[in-house]
Amino acid sequence: MFLFVLGIILAIVGLVAIVVGAKFSKKEYYQKAGRGAVIGGIVGIVLCFVFILWSFVVTLSPGQVGIAYQLNGARSDLKVGYNFVAPWAKIHVWDTTIQVITFSEGEAKDDIYGAQTTEKDYITVVATIGVHIDTDRMDNYIALYGNEQVRSDRIMKLLKTVSRNSIESVIGSYKTAEVMENKKKIGEQAGEHFKGSVSQLPIVIDSFTIDDLVAPESYENAIREQAQLRMNREKATLQQQVNEQEATANRIKAEGEAAVAKTNAEAQATVKRIEAENTAEVKKIEAENAAQVAKIKAENDAEVKKVQAEADASVKVTQANANAEATVKQGEAEATAIKAQGEAYKQNPQLIDLKVKEIEADVQAKWAEHWSGYSFDGIGGFTFTNLSDLLKGIIPGFSEPAPVAAAQ
Repeated sequence: MFLFVLGIILAIVGLVAIVVGAKFSKKEYYQKAGRGAVIGGIVGIVLCFVFILWSFVVTLSPGQVGIAYQLNGARSDLKVGYNFVAPWAKIHVWDTTIQVITFSEGEAKDDIYGAQTTEKDYITVVATIGVHIDTDRMDNYIALYGNEQVRSDRIMKLLKTVSRNSIESVIGSYKTAEVMENKKKIGEQAGEHFKGSVSQLPIVIDSFTIDDLVAPESYENAIREQAQLRMNREKATLQQQVNEQEATANRIKAEGEAAVAKTNAEAQATVKRIEAENTAEVKKIEAENAAQVAKIKAENDAEVKKVQAEADASVKVTQANANAEATVKQGEAEATAIKAQGEAYKQNPQLIDLKVKEIEADVQAKWAEHWSGYSFDGIGGFTFTNLSDLLKGIIPGFSEPAPVAAAQ
């Protein structure tokens, strides 16, 4: 409606500006100002049409429900998106999305939210609900609440009161300990009771959960004492378990260390045994190799000695044969020489006398050289006649030479 009125005003102002501007534009002094007024009036008229047209458009977002009431009382439902509605119609829009609301005790004396157990202990409650308008019963909602939203004070107070009554009806049948130990169960039962209580209203309860249950201080102290006792007991049990686990761990550790030590000892023994076997095997192989080498060397030495002996023997035989042959030849030569000498002496007896004289002279010279100053007593009877006899035995066919005839 505001845009529509604004558009009418702009239209009137624009028309006045055009009329005044046209009148002044005829005068030379005000011609420029008149033209500006005309242009401004035209712009105003254009804008007035835009505002008037836009005032007829109503936009709804998803999750919204709208109704337009005409001046004559006629009603038209609006749809999501753009709707063409007369600007003078009365329009109501409601949010139909789920509204999450949390209820708890307020600061005011009468603003309580909780319930008493069968033991007269007061339990403070914090609950959260999800609620939205039932679009299938929109007429009933409008009849009851008009254009109010779900979060209006009246509906919020209604929901809080009904939900508290549902909680009281459920908690009132349980003992304090049962309530504190069964929060989920209490929440489910209270939610079912709450949904049944508002089923006649044009709203839908999507969810109901109890977020917290707070017992009185006396109960909390008792619970804390019980919890402390339980904790102490559990701590003692845990300590016992820890001690047992430590003992088990120590035993396992000792067994493991013993097993490791045993394994290490067995491994070391195995290693030493393998080393000893390997050493013995190596020594055996070395001994066999040494024996084989010695055997081969001995065989080679024996073969060498054999060949050397055979060579030495061959050399000796050859040398002996050569010596024998040389001796034979020497003997033959000496015999030939002696024979020839004997023949010469036989043919020339006077040579014997010369030879005897040479021998005697040589013997005397040797005796003089070696036996100078010695007495030759006892050998005076040795004459050259004896030497002739000696030569006869030495030289074959030797005979005493005939006496040389005296020169005539």
